[in-house]
Amino acid sequence: MSARPVTAPLRRMAPSLIVNAVVPLALYLLLRTPVGEVPALAIGASVPLLVTVGEFAVQRRIDPIGVGSIAGFTVLLVVLALSGGSELVLKLRDTLLTGPVGIVFLGSALIGKPLLPVLMRFAGKRGAESEGRLTGVARQRALTVLTALIGGMLVLHALAILMLALLLPTATFLTVSQPAGWAVIGLGVLACLGYRNRARATA
Repeated sequence: MSARPVTAPLRRMAPSLIVNAVVPLALYLLLRTPVGEVPALAIGASVPLLVTVGEFAVQRRIDPIGVGSIAGFTVLLVVLALSGGSELVLKLRDTLLTGPVGIVFLGSALIGKPLLPVLMRFAGKRGAESEGRLTGVARQRALTVLTALIGGMLVLHALAILMLALLLPTATFLTVSQPAGWAVIGLGVLACLGYRNRARATA
């Protein structure tokens, strides 16, 4: 097997890794002494937001991930103002989105009204056909399980980041939190793909 299929996705991810992990960490380390811990964290956290807004302006399209980033940063600013500039709140900026969204996904699956079909319709025709091999009760069951898996993945991500924020110093947290979060998301994606392929094979 050629190494190209493996390395190509990594090359595509490199800019995102730099923007979301390397740059915020570098800014925090450079600025925490002259401006303080909380302002340095806030400046670092604003970088992904500015890049997302710039992509909106250039590409002229709505990116759900970008919208989620903006929503998370907006919630962060509100909570930060209410908490008086808590450093812990800044560390938990990602969980302010993944935690609540994960709980909503799990709740929708538990009551039998999975949110995944709604998101698939929002994503367009291609997404709406992704479970086209399944029909009726089998399709509904698969969508419910996938919604629960996504919700569990997001909740687990929030819990992992929370534990790291409580246990680690700020500089160490900024170094390991993003890779740890990506690892949780990656395992969740693998679980979703594995279940989807098994459901399709059974159908």
